[in-house]
Amino acid sequence: MKCTLGLLLLAAAFAAEGPPNPFIDRGACPFECCLYRKWRATKPMVLVDHPNGNRTMARLRSGEWVTAITGETRSEPLAMAAPHDFPQAGIRAGDRIFVLHFKGEGVWAVWFRGRLVDVELYGLKIAPKSEWWAKVRTARGVVGWVRAENNFENQDGCG
Repeated sequence: MKCTLGLLLLAAAFAAEGPPNPFIDRGACPFECCLYRKWRATKPMVLVDHPNGNRTMARLRSGEWVTAITGETRSEPLAMAAPHDFPQAGIRAGDRIFVLHFKGEGVWAVWFRGRLVDVELYGLKIAPKSEWWAKVRTARGVVGWVRAENNFENQDGCG
C-alpha cells in the first residue's frame, strides 16, 4: 500500500511540473511581425463561436476582409531536456522544459518550472502540435473564431 501511494504521489508531482494540456496562450500572435489588424481571407471559411467550436457564426468568402481582434495558440506541450543553458530564463542544459509554440526568428514559447518564457531553439527536430485561432469581426459586424494559419493575407507587418 505504501509503495502504491508513493508511486501515485510521484506521478502527481511529475504531472504537476508541466503546463496544462492543451496549453492555451491567449493573445499570442505566433510569428515574427505578426499583427492583429485587417486581414483578407485566402479561401472560404466558417467562423465559429469559440476555438474548436461547432456553432457557425458566419461564412467568409475568399477575398473578404475582416478585422482580426485577438487570437490564441492551443498547443500540446512537448517535453524535452534543454539542449544548453538559457541564462536569461534560468534554464540549465538538461533541465526539463516543455516547448509550446513558435514565436518567430527561432524563438519558442517554453514552460519551465511553472512559468512561460521565450527561448531560442534553432534546429528543433520535432515541434509540438499547435493551432492558431483568431477572433475576427466581419464587415457585417459578426464576431467569431477561425483557424488563422495560412488562411489570411496581411497578417505579417514586415511585408
